[in-house]
Amino acid sequence: MSQVCFARADALHAHEAKIRAIEVTDGESLCAYLKGFWEFIYNHKMFGCVYDIYADDIELYRENGFVQRSIQEVEQETMAICGAFPDLKVDIADIFAVPTGEDGYKVWMRYYFTGTNKGPSIYGPPTGLRMEGEKALNLSAFYLRKIDGEWLIVLERTMHPCDYIRAVCTGDKSFSSLEM
Repeated sequence: MSQVCFARADALHAHEAKIRAIEVTDGESLCAYLKGFWEFIYNHKMFGCVYDIYADDIELYRENGFVQRSIQEVEQETMAICGAFPDLKVDIADIFAVPTGEDGYKVWMRYYFTGTNKGPSIYGPPTGLRMEGEKALNLSAFYLRKIDGEWLIVLERTMHPCDYIRAVCTGDKSFSSLEM
């Protein structure tokens, strides 16, 4: 059993090393770097990596006027969604970057969540219902700057499908796009 754990840990470390080895030289390589970390955080539940891609003074604007103003809040939000959907996977459909000057880029990303509500959420106990990819569309715009030699997200605007997530977490069939 312990050999399996060590093998998995070695595989995760190797995967992380590949992401960290991406040399960011342009928008395309920046997208590969950001996509790699985004998938590593969500798909492998490596929550501590938010500290590798977010600036200390991050401002993250969410749907419905929610604002997160620290890496800790971003990490807690990420852990909350993954706690409610322990098998959550992110599928990044599109990502592209445009330079905003010598030391910055704006990156847009369209991605989907899939997963089963097997854990408690802010809406209550788990329902066992599945969040399905195309119904769980997320859109993000990131502003990245090179700070002390690292590319970090300094501002983010993200729209999660909060009505759909709520419907899955509550079993609310009145949500028009939820087919259960």
